[in-house]
Order: sequence, then C-alpha cells, then structure tokens
Amino acid sequence: MNWQEFKDFSRKINNVLENTTKYIKKNRSVNLDVEIILAREAGYCFGVKRAINLAVQNASNNTFSLGQMIHNPQVISMLDKLGVKVADEVDNIPDESTVIIRSHGVGPSDIEKANKKKLKVVDGTCPFVQRAQKIAQDLAKKKYEIVIVGDENHPEVKGIKSWANNAHIVENTEQAMALPDMKNVGILAQTTLPEKVFYNVVKVIKAKSKNTEVHNTICRATSLRQRAAKELAPLVDMMVVIGGRNSANTNKLTELCQDLGTPTYHVETAQELSPEMFYGIRKVGITAGASTPDWIIEEVVMKMTEFNEEKVSEVSQDEQSVQKGIEDVSGNALGQQEEHDIHDMNNAPSKPDDVEHPSAVPEEASTDKSREEDTPATGSELSDNGVISLKKGDIITSTIVQITDNEIIVGVGGKSEGIIPKGEISFNEDEALHDLKPGDQIEVYVIKPENEDGHPILSKKRADRRRAWEHLQNAFKNNIVINGRVVEVVKGGLLVDVGIRGFVPASLVERGYVEKLEEYIGKELRLKVIELDKGKNKVVLSQKIVLDEEYEKQKQQTWDSLEEAQVRHGVVRRITDFGAFVDIGGVDGLLHVSEISWGRVDHPRDILQEGQEIDVMILGIDRNNEKVSLGLKQLKENPWKNAAKNYPVGSVVKGKVLRIAPFGAFVEVEPGVEGLVHISQMSTDHVEKAEDVVSIGEIIEAKVLNVDTGAQRMSLSIKEAKQQKPITSKKKQEKREEVTAANESGVTLGDLYGDLLKRHEH
Repeated sequence: MNWQEFKDFSRKINNVLENTTKYIKKNRSVNLDVEIILAREAGYCFGVKRAINLAVQNASNNTFSLGQMIHNPQVISMLDKLGVKVADEVDNIPDESTVIIRSHGVGPSDIEKANKKKLKVVDGTCPFVQRAQKIAQDLAKKKYEIVIVGDENHPEVKGIKSWANNAHIVENTEQAMALPDMKNVGILAQTTLPEKVFYNVVKVIKAKSKNTEVHNTICRATSLRQRAAKELAPLVDMMVVIGGRNSANTNKLTELCQDLGTPTYHVETAQELSPEMFYGIRKVGITAGASTPDWIIEEVVMKMTEFNEEKVSEVSQDEQSVQKGIEDVSGNALGQQEEHDIHDMNNAPSKPDDVEHPSAVPEEASTDKSREEDTPATGSELSDNGVISLKKGDIITSTIVQITDNEIIVGVGGKSEGIIPKGEISFNEDEALHDLKPGDQIEVYVIKPENEDGHPILSKKRADRRRAWEHLQNAFKNNIVINGRVVEVVKGGLLVDVGIRGFVPASLVERGYVEKLEEYIGKELRLKVIELDKGKNKVVLSQKIVLDEEYEKQKQQTWDSLEEAQVRHGVVRRITDFGAFVDIGGVDGLLHVSEISWGRVDHPRDILQEGQEIDVMILGIDRNNEKVSLGLKQLKENPWKNAAKNYPVGSVVKGKVLRIAPFGAFVEVEPGVEGLVHISQMSTDHVEKAEDVVSIGEIIEAKVLNVDTGAQRMSLSIKEAKQQKPITSKKKQEKREEVTAANESGVTLGDLYGDLLKRHEH
C-alpha cells in the first residue's frame, strides 16, 4: 500500500456508515438485521496519526523506526512495504540514516546516541507524551521524588522514567500502598491510563507524603474515547473493539466494555469475525484503539454488513417455500400477514429522537429507515382516475381528515386517504397530537405506497426530519443564526430542539461559565451550527459564537464613539483591590480606586458591587492598547470648591484622624476634604511622636490655620484650638479635688488650723 492508497482508505471511513446497505426486513417473525453503531470517538488519535504521517512522508530504503511505530501489526506491515524498517536500538541503525521517533517517545540517551551517529531524527513523539517528559524532567530538577502511574513495561512509561532519572512506577493502589513515606512527591500518569485509576492512586500517595504535586498527564483523546465507549456499551447488545492485542489503550477499551456487562469481542481484523457472533444480536457497537487505522475499521463494518446480507438472503429463500405452502391453503394469507405488519407498526414504541447524549449515537444509522429518509423525493403524479401515484421516499402535502388515539388519517389527493401510525407522528409522543387538528395541512413522508386496503402508510416525523436537516445544512453552509428550545440537560451540556435534537456543550452556552444549566430548560437559544454529521446523526451548536459576534460588533461601535469627558452608562463586571472594571458597551474600562469618591475609599467593594449599573466619565483613552480610564467622583461636585468658605481661617472644626505620619496626622473634616495637623501644632509641649497625642479613628478639634483650594490643602492646629478655651491646669484641678473631698467629709478649716489662728490673734 502506497501513501496515496493509505490516504484514500482513511477518507472512506467518513462515509462508510452512510454507504452501508441494509436490506428490508423480509421475514415477519424474527429480525436478523444488525444495527451497527460506531462510537463517537474511535480509531487514530492526533498523536498516532501525526507519527504515522511523519513515517510515511519520510519513508525510504534508509528509514528506520526506533521500536514499532504503533501497536498494530497491520500498520507496521504497511510501513514495512513503504520501506520503514523497525530497529530496537539506536546502535542497530546505520550511520546517517533517518530515524523516526514513535509516538511513545524515547529517553534523552537515545536522542544523544542518534546525534552522535549523525542520524536524521524525525520526532513523532505525541505532544501529550512530550508534556509528561518535560514535567518529569522539571520535577527531577526540583529534587522531588517522582511517581509514574502506569505499566512499567510500556515504552512510553520507560521513556518518561528516563527523563526523570529515577522514579517509582505503580500500576494500581496496591502497589502505591507499598511505597515508602515521602516528603516531596510529584505524580504523573501514562497518557492512556483511565482517570479513575490515576486519582485512586493519587489519593493513596497523598496520605503518605507531606507535599504532593499532581500532574494529570492523561491524554484527553484517550479519556474521550473511553467515555464514548462507556456511553455506547449499555445501549447495544454487543461491543466489538478493534485494535492490536498488544495495544494498551485498546485492551483498556475492552475491559471497560466488559466491566459494564456488555458481551465484548476484541479483534485485530475483519477476518476474526464470524456470523455466529451476531446470532440474536440486534445492535452492535464498534470502537477502536488509538492505533487502529480507519481502513481496518471500515473492513470490520463492511464484513458485518455482508453477514447481514447473507442472513436476510437465507430467510428470504426459506420464506418463499413456506409462503407458497401457506398460499395453497389460504389465498389471503399474504394479506393477513401484511395486516399483522401494520398492526405491529401502529403499536411499536417510537424510538428516541436523534441525540440522546453528547456521544450522538446515530439513530438507525445503518438500517432501511435511514436509507429511506435519505432517498430523494421523486415526486407524485395523479393517475387518469384522479388517484395520486405515490413512490416510496416521496414527501407530499396532505390534509388531516381524522385524528384517533393510534393514528392520523389524511387526504393525499383524489379520494385516497393515507394512514400515519402513532409512532410516525412525532419524535415526541407527548406532543404528537398537541397542535394538530382536522383540516390542517402537513407534510408527510411515504413509507409504503399502498397496503392491502390500498391506503398509503405515511410518516410526519420523517418528513419533519428531512426538512430539519435541509434547514440545518443551509444554516451551517451560510452561517445563519437559528433558534432552538432547550428540552433537556445532559452530561456536558444541553439538548435543544432544532427540528431534530442538537447538542450545545456547556462551554458554548454563554460567553462565560454557566453554573446551573437546569435554568435553561424551556428557553429559546440563538444558535449557530458548528458541526454537522448526518451519517452519525450529530448536530453540535453554539450560542456563545452568536454572543461573541454581537459583543465584538458592539465593542467596535463603542470604540468608534468614545471621547474623553463623555459620561457613559456601564455595568461593574469585576472588582479588584485597586479598582473596578466597568463594561461600557463591549469595552471594559478601569475605574481606579482613587477615582471612585472624593473621600477616602479603603476598598472598592465598600462602594461598588459586581453587576451594579453606574454612570462613569471617560478620563482617558488608549486606542492602541485598548485601555480606557474611568471616573465616578467627577460626576459629583468637588468638596474643595467651597472649602475656604465652609472652613474659614481661625475657625475651630471637628474631624476624624485618618492616618498618622512621622510629621503629623491627617484629619478628615468632611468626605473628600482633609487637613494636616503638623506635629509642631499638636501640643504646647514637645511631641516626639504623633501617636503620643492622637490615634487613628479619634475625633478631635482643630483650628484652621490655612486653606489652599487650588492645591487642595488645609493646615490645622490642635494646640491653638485648645488655647482658645480656658483650660484649668492639672495641678489646680488636683487641689480643687482635694478641697472638695475635704469639704464633703465634714472637716472645716477651723478644725485643721484653729490653734494657729488663735496664736496669731494673741
């Protein structure tokens, strides 16, 4: 196989389910058709595909891969035919050859050896593995003990360990519990490890160490592939896992499916399949490991399709002989059997609509039903007697004649009436008859042009589905905004009704993080289609794109109209220690804490709160760096304007001590107006420190010495304010208190000094 053939094979898988032919259910007692459902994530991951592409592009007779490129013998054989040979050691590669580093990566010693041999090194190491190697190297430099969670025999783990110089390797919690207690530990994982195993091991190691640094190096593609397999396995009767038997991630997929109780087969190629595997099976799920190419997946799907064809053919031959015998006994047996079919169709439970969860499992992805819906309408014509001629797959307009609990009868031209069974009215049975009434015109899809009574069997939901797909394809092609109603919250996002079920990831619902998705149920969203795959019945939509586009448009309009000194209405979006960011129409401006109020503001949260609507003034515009400075206090009168009038020199004012400096204290006489009491103006006595006289928060009286409104300064004096009032000295006050105390005790001056007074008289 050459490179072009390889690419052709890879492209085919995208259409394989679309092109897989399913036969109409001929037998009327059992169903031998197997529905094939391909997991949402299966086959080559980015890292493997990148490595294989590099190998193919550099293939020559002098090219070697250092170890097998991937764990898939078929791909290794294909590369060998292209000239890429496998070498287990760098020493075994001739000098000046080309060496491909596989996706698992290698250690630094191998790179050093390759450079010494002057080899052309083509590095196919998976970016996720490179990240793990870098983390291991950094942890080693920090002198951390390193624990790698994974298989010690896996080449990726061996490579990571070599970058760490030394490391403990554990595969499960039991091995982790056997590790010694450690001080500083760095933990990382093999990229294909199940996350549950990793975090169970982390929990054990954290209990054994004082300081733990955890790095989840598991490849996102691996976890997505495992999640998709776990979502699909419970929905099918059997799982087929495709991939090399020596592939770690393929074996993990097999274990995951088996643990869910679903019968699971692990195969490398389509040749390992046999018809006996599928007896009694109605739905088969397919997934594949990261090292499984698309063309092998295609071969498996085509092989299963051949089994379906053989089984239907065998039943048809048996039925012909049986039916002939029945017809010999009863001429109307066929009619009775068809009546039984219609009864089954009328009473059959309808299938869930489209996407049941983010994995977007295709509904009837490979059965007649999907093929019928994809059949282009060929048009209907009136015959000579006025009866409309219908063809299977037509979409026609009909008029509702009668509605019953089990069906709708419609007029389809002339005197002909068609039947819409209950299961074919709507994907949502609860709403099936809600808005319909006799006389309404509806579009219907022709399932069967005529039953035994001559009535066509029709479907409204299939017609709706086709129109919905046409609408979505047009919206996707032309980037059109559509509306969708949220009907359900599922893991990872929302299901919306856009004619069919579409999926909106949680990260694409709003421009920011959404905490409670349940609040969106029943709401209409404005959406754009970002991914559309009819074969997989997959529709992914985004409201965030619509909101981002509107935001950018509004942002540009705002920038075009901004001018300094403008007053704009805005919303406080975020508050920090140094100020608040205010949205003034798609543009976030900074309202610095110093511009919030004329008075002192300790923290912006004391004045503002997130979500608050305020008016602000534009103070400055930097269009090059997209920065805008805002002011709030400018919308109020500056209190310094009337300070000289309100606080004349010589007047005594009351104020609150705001802060103390080595040279004095700042006193707020009103919000926005502060005065300085110099240390020399605090007392008539010598003052060493301002704290000896005043304290922060204290209310004091001070005399106004000077007011400079231009410089917004005021000089105050505590000592002069005190000198204006008669103040009794401390000693006189003490004597007064003593005399008062003596008088209150009843002792007179005569009692104390009577003898002296008498002597003085003589």
